[in-house]
Amino acid sequence: MTSREVTLDTAAFLDSSASQGLTKIPREDQRTILERFLGCAYEDLGVAPHKLDGEGMHSILGHLLPGRFARKDPLAEHVPAVLRAWLTHLEETKVVGSAYEMRAGLEHTLDEFRTAVATGEAVHHHHHERQQPFIHGAPKTGRNDPCPCGSGKKFKQCHMR
Repeated sequence: MTSREVTLDTAAFLDSSASQGLTKIPREDQRTILERFLGCAYEDLGVAPHKLDGEGMHSILGHLLPGRFARKDPLAEHVPAVLRAWLTHLEETKVVGSAYEMRAGLEHTLDEFRTAVATGEAVHHHHHERQQPFIHGAPKTGRNDPCPCGSGKKFKQCHMR
């Protein structure tokens, strides 16, 4: 199922004016880049590419797509231009509700993508770092202990209520 969509979407892009405007990038390189990108969307995320948002673009470009390139792969230098052209094509052919977010996610994640391909290692960062629960360091005041307010009464007769 997904390979069919990847093939159809890639063919539609390669026939578009957006693809033909990329005169410095060989057609086969465009095909390879877009197939890898669309494979990440359909197969890894399980989302149709026109339904992606900025976070989805970040997930693909920053975390999934670098794994489909070899370390220092020269093809990676063409990824920004091909994906920008693909977004233009997508906006011309489909209703894309989050086109602005997709473009912003693309632009914000390009450095992360370049670093990951150049080093051969994924850039790991935590989007939602889990906080440790707060543990109160002071000992609990027992009900029969003197009240910490200094009244001289037992805690149960003073501030416990």
